[in-house]
Amino acid sequence: MNERGSMLPYLGALFFIGFVVLGLALDASLLAATYREAAFAADAGAEAGAAQLEIASAYEGTTHLDRSSAVVAAESASLAARVRLGRRATASTDGTTICIAVTDRFEPRILGSIGVGTQGITVSACAAPRQG
Repeated sequence: MNERGSMLPYLGALFFIGFVVLGLALDASLLAATYREAAFAADAGAEAGAAQLEIASAYEGTTHLDRSSAVVAAESASLAARVRLGRRATASTDGTTICIAVTDRFEPRILGSIGVGTQGITVSACAAPRQG
């Protein structure tokens, strides 16, 4: 009985499983880093938008946002924070609070070779001006 090469299929399966586990670990850490960068951008945008006060209300002792400049400042600050191609930012305000949603995309490095496609990431943050 000739058993030469009988371990070859097992080794091939072991290498494939190891490749998938390594790819999953690497891509999961890169996904977490992309999420963290998007959250940082959303926080930066919300803080920048919350700093845009109406001058007249500030002199009266109340804090209201200048709606148009708050939206522009929030969106531009979130896109300028750790610049990434393809990132989108959408801000909205009700005059007292500004909220921003940052959408980014994650392209798997290793698992893309076995068919895992691009993943969308959306992170939101809100901020309101406070008297200090």
